[in-house]
Amino acid sequence: MQARPAKWWGWGFEDRSLPLESKPALFALLRQVLELPDADLLPVPDVDRIRLPPTRFSDTDLAEFRKMVGEEGIAASDRDRLTHGVGRSYRDLVRLRLGPIPPPPDLVLFPEADGEVQRILEFCSEREVRVIPYGGGTSVVGGLEVVEPTHPHVTLDLRRMRQMLAVDEASLLVTAQAGIRGPLLEEELAAHRLTTGHFPQSFEFSTLGGWIASRSSGAMSNRYGKIEDIVAGLRLIAPSGVYDVSSRPHRSMGPDLLGLAMGSEGAFGVITQATIRVHRSPEARAFESIQFRSFHDGLESLRAMAQDGVPPHLAYLMDEDETRLAIAAEGSAARAAGGLLLVAYEGPRKSVRDDVAVARKYCSAGSPIGAGPAERWFQERYDGPYLRDSMIDHRILMDTAETATVWSNLERLYEAVKKALLAGIWGTGVQGLVGCHVSHVYPEGASLYFTFFARQKRGEELAQYDAVKSAVTRGILDNGGHLSHHHGVGVEHAKYLREAIGDDAWRLLRSLKRTLDPKGIMNPGKVYAMGA
Repeated sequence: MQARPAKWWGWGFEDRSLPLESKPALFALLRQVLELPDADLLPVPDVDRIRLPPTRFSDTDLAEFRKMVGEEGIAASDRDRLTHGVGRSYRDLVRLRLGPIPPPPDLVLFPEADGEVQRILEFCSEREVRVIPYGGGTSVVGGLEVVEPTHPHVTLDLRRMRQMLAVDEASLLVTAQAGIRGPLLEEELAAHRLTTGHFPQSFEFSTLGGWIASRSSGAMSNRYGKIEDIVAGLRLIAPSGVYDVSSRPHRSMGPDLLGLAMGSEGAFGVITQATIRVHRSPEARAFESIQFRSFHDGLESLRAMAQDGVPPHLAYLMDEDETRLAIAAEGSAARAAGGLLLVAYEGPRKSVRDDVAVARKYCSAGSPIGAGPAERWFQERYDGPYLRDSMIDHRILMDTAETATVWSNLERLYEAVKKALLAGIWGTGVQGLVGCHVSHVYPEGASLYFTFFARQKRGEELAQYDAVKSAVTRGILDNGGHLSHHHGVGVEHAKYLREAIGDDAWRLLRSLKRTLDPKGIMNPGKVYAMGA
């Protein structure tokens, strides 16, 4: 059902990789700082030797599912169940290599229409079968895991629901099924000279429904907005009914029900279609790169631009350590100093030239160094997860943590989280390296995105990761940061959500969950921690 095979054990396509050895300066830096041993590789196991427990559905149950989705809409092989049982977090990929393999779903279903989804949910509600919606499988927060293994589970893969349903060029609104992936959506829009402007790092594999369910953000979000700014309406099929909600153009008709589906991560139901705002395809794109003496100077420039209403469409400000990593990845052993800001603009040709001039004016505390670094980053922006696979090959713990806060708290949060990350890594008995960048800016604040590295502790890989993850999450929450800016909640963050939003808001969300999903069949353990 997919023309180009994807890896079962890592990110992306089987025929695409990015070996760490292809970036010798970066490899040398990591070996030095992390004190990596020589030739200590973590192999990928033989998938044919992985044994999963048999499906718990009877032949009668399988026959019922076939009536709903047809023979092509059902899969029960070990390979299908394995690949649908995990996302692409560091924890997921380490477990696939070292075990234990997470409990898989008992069955994978590929519905093709809203009516099929509705019948599946009705059947599963009657039998108390758990349902996990699946878009592109790119979750990095444990959004696909089976966490109630005492109950049978089905995973609903929406890849067959990938049609463009309507194009309203006068209103710049497009309606599409939620299983459409980023590349196909953009290809369909290009025929009308339109674009979503939404390009998350997972763009090649993630889906429209997945973007909405996880509140994703794209590289050009400062121009086009996060996904919640783009969506104008959607259809949510829940165990309690079918909900068609919209919010465009603005209106005064009570609370905004559309916002309830945003970030719901399959816990309320299945998003099967959405209407989104689109834009005319840009005529041109322009880049600039600016070197600052300090991360602080770069932050002040970005804050001024955001608050004056002229933020770069793409803004990627690296601190000193992340700049050092970026320079090494480009093949240089030069020592970084300060911070590096990459910016891009797109739109009419004259407009983007003027925009770059405005950026240089606001960034007078830094030195322009040309379009090259920003343009290279943009061209290679989808490569990072492939490089992470190679780092795991070399037994490197590599992961990310992201948050957001107001400008008045941003630098305090940055220092506190970086300190918490390093302390967490050191607490496991190894050296660490932590970089950070800002990539989404608003008049009131900005995001912080940390990337951290450490040598894996053999035999303790998951315990080591848990210790570091706990340390960084505490550092975020204890210093006024959001639990997540765009990765979502999933299993990884679910136990912290009540603390993050407060008891009263938590109880309100629990009431909504019970209303939409009375028997609790929808993606248990995600957003709402088990037993909470």
